[in-house]
Amino acid sequence: MAGTTSSTDSLPQADDEPKSPIPLDTLVNHLLVSKRSLSSMNLVLRANELATAARRAHEDTLMLVAQTTFIRAAIVDQISILVRVRRSLNATCEWGQRDFKRLIRAMDDVNHHLAATMSMLKTTTVQADLRPPGESRRSLLDFVDESGVHSTREVMKASIQQLQAIQRSLDGDLLRFETDIRALKQAINQSTPPADDGRGEGRPMVDVLIGMDENSSAMAQLLTSLTKHFDMCVTAIRTTEGAAALARRKVAESQGNDVVSISGVIAEQESHMSNLEPKTAKDREEMFKVVLQDAKEVDDVVGEIHDRLAAMESDHDLLQEEAKKAETASAVVMSAFSTLRDVGDRLANYLAAEGDFLQRWGHEKEAIFDRIREMKDMRTFYEGYSSAYAGLVLEVDRRRAVDKQIEDCWRRAQSSVDKLLEADGAARKSFHHHVGEFLPTDLWVGVQDTPKTWKVVVDTSKEADAAAEDQR
Repeated sequence: MAGTTSSTDSLPQADDEPKSPIPLDTLVNHLLVSKRSLSSMNLVLRANELATAARRAHEDTLMLVAQTTFIRAAIVDQISILVRVRRSLNATCEWGQRDFKRLIRAMDDVNHHLAATMSMLKTTTVQADLRPPGESRRSLLDFVDESGVHSTREVMKASIQQLQAIQRSLDGDLLRFETDIRALKQAINQSTPPADDGRGEGRPMVDVLIGMDENSSAMAQLLTSLTKHFDMCVTAIRTTEGAAALARRKVAESQGNDVVSISGVIAEQESHMSNLEPKTAKDREEMFKVVLQDAKEVDDVVGEIHDRLAAMESDHDLLQEEAKKAETASAVVMSAFSTLRDVGDRLANYLAAEGDFLQRWGHEKEAIFDRIREMKDMRTFYEGYSSAYAGLVLEVDRRRAVDKQIEDCWRRAQSSVDKLLEADGAARKSFHHHVGEFLPTDLWVGVQDTPKTWKVVVDTSKEADAAAEDQR
């Protein structure tokens, strides 16, 4: 709508119309159309509401996005810390598994050597001449108490089961910890927030907001041009004879819910001189020309207002959608934060589980080392026992050899004694033959005695005394 003295310069100029008077009906119709166009005021108000609400929503969204981004980054940092703690727990668990294997190898090794030693004792038969006559054959193992070996093995089996229970306890805590971390990661991966500027359909939300402000301002300007056109129509009606009465009658016939009262506007212009009031015939002619030109553009202006409002409604929906996305992301992040808080409450238990594992493991490990030392001592004792038996066999052989040597000595001595006795007997006979008849028998009572005899026997009195001492 254009004109130097008319409604606005915001609308394109129409081609100049012939300078002819406007029929009253046409002029009144233009007035009624312009009055109806002022109902666009509601659209402009709606546009202002949308722009204001969009600005407020965008500000709230930016604050929410900033808050969500901050909390999400904090959660990600905490997850990194939890992952490092989990690695420490996992390293402790893996160390326990390796140490368990080392302990098993050590126990298997000492048990294998002890079993080999005992098998050697079992296969070593005691010489029959060392045992009482008639006794069944016996091995070296029959003379030792195996209950200590069996009890030690049972204790070691119980220690192995206890180590496995300790390991399972830590494995369970570690599994629960990993489940918590995995749940946190899943929650945080679902909470990717929109960018700080927000983007919808490829456009930054700031540009959308600016576009809404521009549309709102343009709609206000278009409404201003419609208002000026209406005022000019009223001025034309008021300054044209008979037009005011016709206009009032037409308005009364329309019986619509008018935004603007034509009678009120006419009365207001009559009481106050309008700057649109034509002062000369040329001004009046120019006024009618502008009215005709602007009347052709009213529908286009109203349509543009509708189009701009529709665009604003669409942009507002887009902003609302982004706001909902931000709210959803915030809700997910807050849910993840709640999960993080729960994990934090359980973190002390996980750390305590590691300390408890190391303490119990060390205690049980020391008990196993004690059993290993016991089994090594048993093996050393049994090997000494086997070596002692070999020495016993040698000692028996040595003693038998000594006994034989003693017997040989006594046998040789007996032979010499026998020779002496034989010579003595011959000498006695010779004595009796030469002097016996001359000597009285009572001169020496022993003259008629036979030679003394000598006999060597084994003295068993010491063995009897030793046996009696053992019985006591």
